[in-house]
Amino acid sequence: MKKQWKKLLGSILTLALLFGLMLPCGSAEAAQETLLNTYGSLFGYSGTCINLRQLRDAQTLAHVKSQYNSITLENEMKPDAMLGYAPKLITREAAINAGYYVPSSCTETYLPAINFDTLDEVLRICYENGLSVRAHTLVWHSQTPDWFFRVGYSKDYGYVSAAQMDIRMEYYIKSVMNHVYTGKYGEIVYAWDVVNEYLHAENSGWQEIYGGVTTSPAFVKRAFQYAYDCISYFGLTDSVSLFYNDYNTYMEVNDVIKMIQYINSDKKLCNGVGMQSHLGTTFPTVEYYTAALQAFVNAGFEVQITELDVVNKDNVDQANYMYNLMSNILKVKKNGGNITGITFWGISDDVTWIDDATPLLFSTLGVAKYAYYRVLEAYKDAGYNVGGSGSAGTPSTLANGWYYIKNVHSQKYLQTAGNVGGNSVNVEIGTGSGAAGQKWYITNLGDGYITLKNGHGYMLDVQYGVNEDGTNIQTYSANGADAQKFKLMKITNTGVYGIVTKISNDARGLDVYNWGSSDGVNVCQWTYYGEENQQWVFEPCNN
Repeated sequence: MKKQWKKLLGSILTLALLFGLMLPCGSAEAAQETLLNTYGSLFGYSGTCINLRQLRDAQTLAHVKSQYNSITLENEMKPDAMLGYAPKLITREAAINAGYYVPSSCTETYLPAINFDTLDEVLRICYENGLSVRAHTLVWHSQTPDWFFRVGYSKDYGYVSAAQMDIRMEYYIKSVMNHVYTGKYGEIVYAWDVVNEYLHAENSGWQEIYGGVTTSPAFVKRAFQYAYDCISYFGLTDSVSLFYNDYNTYMEVNDVIKMIQYINSDKKLCNGVGMQSHLGTTFPTVEYYTAALQAFVNAGFEVQITELDVVNKDNVDQANYMYNLMSNILKVKKNGGNITGITFWGISDDVTWIDDATPLLFSTLGVAKYAYYRVLEAYKDAGYNVGGSGSAGTPSTLANGWYYIKNVHSQKYLQTAGNVGGNSVNVEIGTGSGAAGQKWYITNLGDGYITLKNGHGYMLDVQYGVNEDGTNIQTYSANGADAQKFKLMKITNTGVYGIVTKISNDARGLDVYNWGSSDGVNVCQWTYYGEENQQWVFEPCNN
């Protein structure tokens, strides 16, 4: 068999030890399911909270890539991390030369430097590993240094005026966002928490300057305007979403809706709600939480479930709650709810931010809990299939033309065996040579599907049109059959795609057999998970 049975057996034995041989999912199929190829595929993003130190660790990074396609930095994009706990002031000219955005209305001679070192390294690692980034956060009362609100950026002086603070806020928001989107890796940042927890912004510089909490905060609206200006300038309004993010949103539904409606009263600046989900099995009830989710959906908001963890009495208590929670979320999604991501707030219990709690799906790195399998079970019970209704990635297209097609895992190219043309010629991987058998012409059929014709004039073809794992991929004369039609699934914003087959109703895709990387390894059809042996880069070429 193709799959790595040692790994599978280890997983089964681990579960057996943990649960007395009562496997929660009951089959080998369950071991093939991940958060990535279930919820990630359905919602678009499956994410976790992480820091740079964890991303630098190879084992942690591998685990993240197996379960998620998105990360959120826990603290390292918050204003205090970017600005520093003590100000480092630079001249206005130096700020401009460094690429910062300095508003024309700014009259201050000195401005605070922004430290992008950590962010730049995170973006590079994520870009190189096919991970997207949810940016958290630009405006937050809790982790913005007090000196940022003070005259002369000094704790020894009073607070600046609201007009002056508006200029500083614009300076910070646009400088950070401009740095991201003018950089090499900015395309992987798909969402921003522009404002975080305003409805709980007590005893802060924001409150001192702008006054108490209301449902129509003018400075919050201006923050979204500044952020919108940036994504509009870079032409990203259709691909990047701006969120208001807060906790206890299920208790403050009406206030959240009123505030976002105020923000969007002149123009839609805020896409919707980041629904923080620090939950407990005793409160809120699943029904209470779901009612809030449905209310946000009904208000026309995009919703991303953020910061999800569940405090519990024990593993079974957590698992049952998570099953019911995810079942209800999936019902809202199935009924048309615009839910576009889910982020679990931490990798495992041993690194959770909550003291003396076990709120996550993994106890330690890669060691899944009962709740993990119940979450996957909820996905299946809701009627979704792995690789079917939402395989890894999103349907996409490329322009008609000639391409080399390189496998991400092996770094070898899709080719015909022996570089020959004809019917029933085997398809495999090989070192790049530029031969006709490595060149493929994309023709878009207008219905989301494509055909792939090689340089010898023969079509990529699923042998005999069989919808089974392990079916061989070959070339054959053009005949218009579904066995010769494929769909591209964009896995990352860096030009990586899965190639799924129409004959399988998009449930299976081109797969390098058994994760091989040598010349001549066979390419076959296999259940599509979007893993690296099923990932392909299309390199334009001339025939």
